[in-house]
Amino acid sequence: MTPFFIRKNYLIRFGSIALLCLAAVSLSAQLRYGFKTGLNFARMDGPSEVSNAGADLESWKSVTGFHIGLSLSHAFTDYLGIRGELLYTKKGAKYTFDGESFRIFRYDGGLTNSTGTSRYLINVNNAYLDLPVLVYGRWKDLEISAGGYAGLLVQSVGDGSLSYKGGKTIPLQNSIGDLEFNLDYNYRKDDPSLGEGGETVVAKVDAQTLELPKTLGAYYDYPDDKGRLYNSLDYGFIVGVSYYLSRSLFASVRMQYGLADITNNNADLSKARTGADNSLLLRDDKDRNVVIQASVGFSF
Repeated sequence: MTPFFIRKNYLIRFGSIALLCLAAVSLSAQLRYGFKTGLNFARMDGPSEVSNAGADLESWKSVTGFHIGLSLSHAFTDYLGIRGELLYTKKGAKYTFDGESFRIFRYDGGLTNSTGTSRYLINVNNAYLDLPVLVYGRWKDLEISAGGYAGLLVQSVGDGSLSYKGGKTIPLQNSIGDLEFNLDYNYRKDDPSLGEGGETVVAKVDAQTLELPKTLGAYYDYPDDKGRLYNSLDYGFIVGVSYYLSRSLFASVRMQYGLADITNNNADLSKARTGADNSLLLRDDKDRNVVIQASVGFSF
């Protein structure tokens, strides 16, 4: 016959396991899994460079991207809960610089700092893995949520054009007009002074005849490596509202407002002016992501 204290230990162990199983089942019953996808209306927000007369030289307009991902929710009550998400999301902006500017032309034996006007048009597309954590309150079919997010930059590219006109430069393809370049940027991979081979732009700069790449990389104007322009980490806060069309199907709108400086001040160069010794000037400012997300999803 099994001694009582041994049977008692078995009973304690069995009871503990049973309680853990019951707790796990209870917790699982309160967990809801979800899937969502939708559109991002994103832009960047930051201070503009100004002309000598005080006019803004830069602007950022919205771009349309998308987001897709999964969610996990835990309800404390019928009215209150917490939700975590993992989203792949596209952010960025349509960036324009238009006004007084410069270009530094480097060649064997020296350089020329030409002052004039530039017009940059760049479509910036940055992809992040975002991890939002939100507290939500629900009343009938309406849900309001608020919280924070952290994002990891996984891709950063841009494309566009540059038009430059300066007093010391003459395009040799035609007697008048501007120097015209294509911009093909990979902010995470491009090297300093990089331009794509193939098609070229020929210009007379002072007494020098220069053959320049038609397509410029993200750091073509950088004489040395100053790091990547866009920082890897983004974070901020979120507020939003959702409407449940059924128990599982919902539509939502929310705003994501960044608190992090998404640009690296060691690599954020002025496009308007240089130092007295023709050195490139760094910009000690703060740029952030601002995103409106419209989503549809399922929760089950």
